Amino acid sequence: FVFSAFVENGIRDNHVDAVLLDVLMPGSDGIATLGRIRALDPQLEVVMLTGQGTVETVVDAMKKGAYHYVTKPVKLKEVELVLERAVEKTRLSRQNGLFREELRRKRAHGTGEIVAASEAMRRVVEQAENLAGTDCPVLLEGETGTGKEVVASLIHRRSARREGIFSVVNCGALSESLLDAELFGYEKGAFTGATESRPGVLEVADGGTLLLDEIGDLTPPGQIRLLRFLEHGLIRRVGASREQLVDARVLAATHRSLDREVKDGRFREDLYHRLIVFRILIPPLRQRPEDIVPLAESFLGRLAGAGCPKLGLSEAARRALQACPWPGNVRELAHAIERGGFAARLAGAAEVTEAHLGLAPPSAPGVGDLIPLWEAERRHVEGVLSRVGGNRARAAEILGISERHLYRMLRGYMDGAGGEDERT
Repeated sequence: FVFSAFVENGIRDNHVDAVLLDVLMPGSDGIATLGRIRALDPQLEVVMLTGQGTVETVVDAMKKGAYHYVTKPVKLKEVELVLERAVEKTRLSRQNGLFREELRRKRAHGTGEIVAASEAMRRVVEQAENLAGTDCPVLLEGETGTGKEVVASLIHRRSARREGIFSVVNCGALSESLLDAELFGYEKGAFTGATESRPGVLEVADGGTLLLDEIGDLTPPGQIRLLRFLEHGLIRRVGASREQLVDARVLAATHRSLDREVKDGRFREDLYHRLIVFRILIPPLRQRPEDIVPLAESFLGRLAGAGCPKLGLSEAARRALQACPWPGNVRELAHAIERGGFAARLAGAAEVTEAHLGLAPPSAPGVGDLIPLWEAERRHVEGVLSRVGGNRARAAEILGISERHLYRMLRGYMDGAGGEDERT
């Protein structure tokens, strides 16, 4: 294809694998346009057409990033061959970019594989793998540190979008003024400091999957625009005059009860119903004690891959890990194992002991341990769930309530003492 002065809009609005660009075009400088294309998409290869045949023009084009050049008069077979190679190089560069991003994420979050020794987590994995075959939104619910991002990554890896990018944005980490720009991107000059156009995470995730972490913190304007995207697949960059189509699957995660957020007027009901087409409740670590030691051993294995010697866990350390309540869930456990692993390495030990972990011993019961009724109820419910391996149907039968009632109670516990409002 030969692109005119509208080349930048053409590349931005279409999926382009290669550009055939003339050095001389009416009203446009081909060499300058080449520079703008490379700035817009550094992985997009450009083949130059030149009738001048001067060494200076060719050298200038190659310095500015041209893949190759073809001189006029054009031989069709030669152009086809060069373009085929340019397309192949573009696609290879993009695949390598995705591969590097995946490696970066694996280094940051481990392999992403889920340790599921407990029945409760095996059911979570089964749900995630079943939902991977759909393209619908999924809401992942659970306390902070339970592994919602890892479950979302599993859904992506098992889906037809696995070759696309898996991107994560934490809605709670961005101010209201930055959230729209992060999600939807912005045009040059849209606001102070916008010195160049930039795509948002939804646009970057085109063909892949986007996880919106802490979705309950999304601003009201952001909620409206996200709803439009979920319904029509349309986004508009901040400062843009038109919308564009984007094909990205959205997963959402929250440690809050969105039911309560809707009830209190902090979250749009129409967006809520759009997000809860499917939902997965990830149990806290205290409800699945069978996973604690296997998770600890998995984290130790990752430390060995980071230059530490291969370490084991002493029996005392295993008992200490099992006795800990882990209010920070899997994330807290991972940090404890990392700390204990390096302490063992510094001590020249072959295994991580209770002393290396440095866990606080359980306190003796006293007046300070008196708890409100709702907390006692929560502990009893979670104890029953643990005893039946996370089987909610069986737990509901033992507790003498419906499974739906049990599910509402568990969501209520995510907000602390708010469980009683869920039961009225």
